[in-house]
Amino acid sequence: MEFLVKACVGAALLLAGNASSSAQRPTVSASRSDRPAACFDATPHGKTFVQVDKGVQLQVLDWGGANNTRTMVLLTGLGDNAHVYDQLAFQFTDDFHVIGITRRGYRPSSLPRPGHNQVTDYDLGTRARDDMAVLDSLGIGKAVFVGHSVAGSELSTIAVKYGERVEKLVYLDAFDLSKRFQLPDIPPPPFTDSDNRSLQTFLAADERLEDILRPAQAVCIAVEFDENGMITGSTTPAWVPAAILQSVTQSAATDWAAVEAPRLGIFDQPSVEGKLPYYWYLTPEDRSTFDENWPGIVKYTDTINEFAVEQLGRPKPIAYRLPDAPHYFYFNDQAFVVRVMREFLLGKVNQNSH
Repeated sequence: MEFLVKACVGAALLLAGNASSSAQRPTVSASRSDRPAACFDATPHGKTFVQVDKGVQLQVLDWGGANNTRTMVLLTGLGDNAHVYDQLAFQFTDDFHVIGITRRGYRPSSLPRPGHNQVTDYDLGTRARDDMAVLDSLGIGKAVFVGHSVAGSELSTIAVKYGERVEKLVYLDAFDLSKRFQLPDIPPPPFTDSDNRSLQTFLAADERLEDILRPAQAVCIAVEFDENGMITGSTTPAWVPAAILQSVTQSAATDWAAVEAPRLGIFDQPSVEGKLPYYWYLTPEDRSTFDENWPGIVKYTDTINEFAVEQLGRPKPIAYRLPDAPHYFYFNDQAFVVRVMREFLLGKVNQNSH
């Protein structure tokens, strides 16, 4: 859910580095230890690095389909790397050349160090330029852009500033966040030190508390391990997601009338009664805070209506609302997500449709 964007990668806000307790906010290790055997990446994708700025290279994954004439670019949510799409990407390689970009600040892409302006190094304009630099380097003129979570603001920026490069847009629980964090927030998922004992216990806690079964490789790149396989830290310092969120909250609300490309949005539609999976694991005090602040966040998701407004002279937006769905519903409900994406992008579900 987009209102959980500050926690969306993980556990104990471990990957985004936003949490308040020592269990939830490990320090970034100076160097990486050998990773557990379960981290071996057997996914059949290509990996390359593209220089997008002085001293800044982004990793680009290529899942295949290079023989196709159309390109799909997958952009991640806060804290994720492109490996989070290692399952979804192969749903589209029959019809698209599918690539994914890991944004600056998240390994294995470059991490511009303090000494740069932390906000302008990670603002929407810079991140959109990075994406265009990747396309330029790969000789891609136009693409379908798919973005999850905080990438929604990135999609809209690309659509307005580089509209000639955009064929279509797909927003996966990717709300306009310009006013989201003006609201009182809810407590984060209550991860503990014991959840970091191993990759497996971490993934189990992630599924138990947030209903997320994310690819192990995406997690392995985002965290540090000690020699015993215990998760000890994040590969991204806390100021990176903070700078990204600051740039989003300082941006103007999306002018949907300026977005010319056809757009599809698939959103979680939370309810006051629906709670979140981890609600039942909160302390009584945190449950009380959750109950107090949750209705305002539910109300915030009415911004889906703004996304769905038809603009004169523009293609009619398509918006789906999934009741009380998890933020990463493209894992949990991939069959539905893929079907409606194929209908939107291809005009049919499969090659044999009439």
